[in-house]
Amino acid sequence: MPLAKCARCKKMFNKEDSPICRHCIPAEEADYDKVRAALEKEPRLNAEEVAAKAEVDVECVKRMLEAGVIEAVTGEGVRCGMCGAPAISASKRLCQACLDKLNMDMAKAQSKIRLGMKKPPEIGGKADVHQAFDAKRRVPGDR
Repeated sequence: MPLAKCARCKKMFNKEDSPICRHCIPAEEADYDKVRAALEKEPRLNAEEVAAKAEVDVECVKRMLEAGVIEAVTGEGVRCGMCGAPAISASKRLCQACLDKLNMDMAKAQSKIRLGMKKPPEIGGKADVHQAFDAKRRVPGDR
């Protein structure tokens, strides 16, 4: 079983599905009830405001957002970090166009690296042995 540090009490535990140890789950569920009640009253609050209204830690609210237990319903939503357009999700923080551009740039960089790896290395400033033999085989006027 993988070991992890509990997000609430910071003790090590055998992580199964939750970032919270089994001893902290009741407290996390109580915090969830507080957060849900705060969001029912005012659904357009940001994470810090929800934490203040519910009297819980901001990290607790962020954990709930990341786990999908609560949903962000702010009017503006998360913005793309590159162009400012609405982002795909809070975790990606990029719009679809910028994500596609980033993926294309990554693919170009990877292919450039791969092509660089396929070139035969030069030894001591002279061409590789195979290149030297190929050069000797050629007829001087063939190039």
